[in-house]
Parts: sequence; C-alpha cells; structure tokens
Amino acid sequence: MFKYPLAVTIDTNILDAAKYDLGDGSTLQLLKNYVDDGIIKVVLSNIVVRESKKHLAKQVNKACGIARKLRAEVLQESTEYLINYVGLSRLLEISKDKDALIQKSEELFDNFLTDINAEILGIDLINLESIIDDYFEINPPFEDGEKKRKEFPDAFIANQIRKRFGEAEDVAIVSNDNGFKKACKEAPNHFFFGSLGALFDAINKEKEEAYAETINVIKELQFRIAPTLIEYIKSNENIEVRGLSYDKDGVETGFDYDESYLHNVSNIAFRVDSVDEMTDKYSKVTLLCKADISADCYFEDYANAPWDSETKEYVFVETIKMREEHTSRFECRIEVDRETKSYKIFPFTIILDDDSRKDRYELEKQSVVNYEQEIQDMDRVQLGFTPLGSYESYLEEALPDSELSNEIIERFEKINQLHCNFEDHSIIYDSLLEELDNSDPRYIIKSIYPKLLGISDIPHITDIESIEDREIEEIKNWINSKCEIASKISEDDTLPDTLNFGESIIIKGVDNSELSFTIDEIEISPTEGSEEIIDIYLCNSKGERISGYIKLIVGYLNFDEDGGASDGIEEDIEYEFDEILKEIDSYISEQDSIVEAEAKIVEIIKTVLGNN
Repeated sequence: MFKYPLAVTIDTNILDAAKYDLGDGSTLQLLKNYVDDGIIKVVLSNIVVRESKKHLAKQVNKACGIARKLRAEVLQESTEYLINYVGLSRLLEISKDKDALIQKSEELFDNFLTDINAEILGIDLINLESIIDDYFEINPPFEDGEKKRKEFPDAFIANQIRKRFGEAEDVAIVSNDNGFKKACKEAPNHFFFGSLGALFDAINKEKEEAYAETINVIKELQFRIAPTLIEYIKSNENIEVRGLSYDKDGVETGFDYDESYLHNVSNIAFRVDSVDEMTDKYSKVTLLCKADISADCYFEDYANAPWDSETKEYVFVETIKMREEHTSRFECRIEVDRETKSYKIFPFTIILDDDSRKDRYELEKQSVVNYEQEIQDMDRVQLGFTPLGSYESYLEEALPDSELSNEIIERFEKINQLHCNFEDHSIIYDSLLEELDNSDPRYIIKSIYPKLLGISDIPHITDIESIEDREIEEIKNWINSKCEIASKISEDDTLPDTLNFGESIIIKGVDNSELSFTIDEIEISPTEGSEEIIDIYLCNSKGERISGYIKLIVGYLNFDEDGGASDGIEEDIEYEFDEILKEIDSYISEQDSIVEAEAKIVEIIKTVLGNN
C-alpha cells in the first residue's frame, strides 16, 4: 500500500511521450486530477524542466515549419484571393514571431507546473564528487562509453532524487529509460514505473472493489466496444500512413504519399492496459488495441515522368495508387459509466509505418483492368453468369431476400416485441404509484402484497395488518425502480429490419444482457470456379463465438474443341447459420421467460387497480 500523498518524479521522456498535451482526458490532465485529490505530490528535477522547455521549443519550431510548407503548397495550387474567399484563410496564416510562440509554450508549461504545485529540485542537491566517481568507475548510467556525455543529465537527476528522498521517504520514479532507472539505484523506497498509466493503474488497484468492477464491465462490454472502435476509425479516418522508412545508415526507401485513405479495418482486439482514473461512477481506461488496417495511398510518380525543358516542369506525371496492409498496435482511452454500462471514446490517432507494415503493393492501373475484364465479363454475361467485377453487388443484392436475412430479422422482430411489452408495464407501475399517493396506500399494498410475495422481490413486510410508514416507502421505492427499469427497456433501440455486410448489431435483452451479431465486410477476389467466404458470427453473453458463413461459388463454363460444354459449375450463394439461429432461439426463450414472469406481476397490479 502506498502512503498518500505519494511523491512522484517524472523523467523528460515521459513528458515527451505525452506530447505535453494538457487537454481534457489527456494523461497530464489526469496527473493534475490526482494532485488536486491529494493523492500525488509531483517532484521534478530542474533539469527535467529545462529539457522539457527545450523540447517544447523544438515542437513549436517544427509546427511553424509545417505551417510555412503548407502555405507554400496551397499557394502553388491556388491564389490567396480564392483561398480567403472560400473561407480557408487559416491555411495561409503563419506567425512571423516564432520566439513569441516559443515563449507562450514555455508559459503554458510553467502554468502547468504551478497548477500541480510541483516541487522543483535545484542543483544544490547534486553531489558532483559522487557523479565523477560513478563516471570513472563506469557505474550506471555510464556503462556505455560512447554515450557518456549524454548520460550526465541522467546522473545529475538520479543524484538529486537520492539526496531528496534518502532511504526513508517513498518515491515513485516514472521513466522508460532503463539507464536512468539503474542510475537511481534499487532501494526499498523507490517504486519504478515505465509510464504514468502504469502508475495510475497501480494506485487504482488499491481500490479493489471498484477496480474489479471496472475490469468486469469492460469484459461485459467488449463485444460492443470492438465494433464501436472500428466505426470510430472509419468515421474519423484518424490514421497517418508513413510510406517512407530509413535504415540504420539513414538511407530512405518507400514512398512519400500525397494522400491516403482508409480502405478497411478488421480483426480488432483489445485488452486493458491501465485503469487511469476512477470516481464513484466513472472509470477512465487505456486500452491496448490490435487491428488489421489497410489504406489506399497516392503519390505523383515524378521519377518516371519526362522533364519539359521549355515549360521547366515534369509532364505526363502519373498518379500511382498503392495498397498498404498493416497490423497495427495502438492505444486509446475510453470513459466507462459503471452504473449504466455505457462508454465514450476519447480522440486518438493511429500511425501506420514500417513497424506495422505487413505488405505494400501497387494496385493495377484501372484502364488495363477494365479493358481485359470487360471482354471477359461480356462472355460471362452471354453465358448467364455475373461479371467477375460485379460479385460484391451480387452479394449485396441477394442478402435482403436470403434465408439468412429472413430468419434473423424474424427473430429480431420477436426481441423488439419483448421490449415493447415493457411500455405497458411502465404505465401500470406509474399508475400504481399514483394510486398509492392519492388513496389509502395500506389498503392497496394489503391487496397486492400476498399475491406478489412468491413471484417477485417485493420488499418484506413484517405484519400485513400493521404496515409501517417505513415499509410503505420501501414498497414505493421498489415500484418506482420497476417503473424506471421498464421504461428504460421499452426505450432501448429497436433491432433493424435489414442486414448489411460489414455490420455488427448489438442484441440487447430485457435483462440488460447482450449478444453481438456480425456479418464481415465483403473482401473477395473472385475467379472462375473459386469459393469466396464471408464470415458471420454471434458472440453470446458468455463471450463465446458461434460461427457461420456466407459462401459465394463463382460459376463458369468451359467448352471443348467441338463447341460443346466440357466442364463448369453454377454460381450460387450458400448461407450456413444453423448454430447461430439455435443460440438466438435459446436466448429468446430465456428472455421470454423473464417477460412472462414480469407480465404476471403486472397483471396482478392491473387487477387490483381495476377493483379500486
């Protein structure tokens, strides 16, 4: 167990990783929350402060360079008048006083240090003789002789920490630099963390009940969160594709893309990386995610374009389209409401680069593909087959009238009806509350209590002939709770009456349990005679996955030398989903039992109200 407030010192690399972001929901803003709550006391070396300001200045310099480059590129393509007229004047705005911008960034950081009431360690805590001894004895952080000059700041900071905290006062040291950690030296009062998230998680683990509840809610919501993350990425296109890479000698390879567009996101999975903050109701959680992401990227191929000496420019510049395939690992932060089991996603960006790249290839030039395929497709149409380039539309058009769609939608309608029943239930409960307020509550309770006692969780009454005021309030609160629950169930989003590829549908029960039904995106490369599989699956409330599929059989017909049919196959679509239907039917049966039990309670209340 930590003793609070816990002293926390932070290395510069941690602040760099946070990009000095002080916005809502950021890691540094969470740090301030812990300080405000009296849980953390921040202690920083003056060297860390100076390094941070130097890095902030570098950020500003780089941002100004990007702004100037953007302005130049915009004005190459258009005029300042037109840009201002259409309302994009901000693209042309650059600051001429870079020093003033750097000063503002330093002010922002100083204000942050004031807000968190940071204790700044001065040079008076540095024992230079001890550091010189470590230098000549090649002790941490001076093991690597080639980097000795670079390691002096780490040695200074480590010396300050050891002097400030001694061997008694606990201190959490946050750094992802192993050399710096070694320089601080192992001690019973030193607690090392590789990130602020790891520190926050350790603090929150001490709130055992709320921490366990947070993890359980995330597990329960996992089949909703995954599709939401995919939808967020698709809607925001918050990806950056870095086509260039560099080897150890600085040699550049790859492509400098002008534009990139998200093509597909699939196979997303995640785990809880850290629980960053918990209140009585909410938890902020960082998820470590993995997903297969593909993007279509474009660049102008100047390397293979001729140079026109008269016009002084490249001519016949071709735009090359590349497909980048990546398996990306990224972090995102969500806020979970543990009571309502709802959540929201904080903005995040995904970087696709050489580390995540699995494949990269040029997509065939459309003109050649169209010409060759057009001839083949004309022959296929004459034989009654679908053109190879039209099978995506063929699948989409067939889905609404398929057995799969009819059977699933029929069950969706049953589940929707179960939810609709609760609209009447909420009205009855509300009427009962009104009657209790306007009539003799003891008479009404005496009429319904014996009938509900064995079939509901109605609060216990000690003596039905002498009902206490306290017991009346408990009954009212119970009825009010039943009314609110019934109203919420009736207002749940209805399940759709159509199915679509690339869609995950949350099936919510009247008991707040959930299933997730998914039809994958159409990702096929049909050739004559091939079988293309699109996965469909249902994730039940236990986290089990029940699988099915849609199989496209691509038809063809070959002829022998005499012009007669030699071999071939009819085109067809097969739907395999029997196990999925069985699971949904079992789920509906469970939900139906709950609705029937609730209906008995409501019917008794209706009878009593009708007799009064």
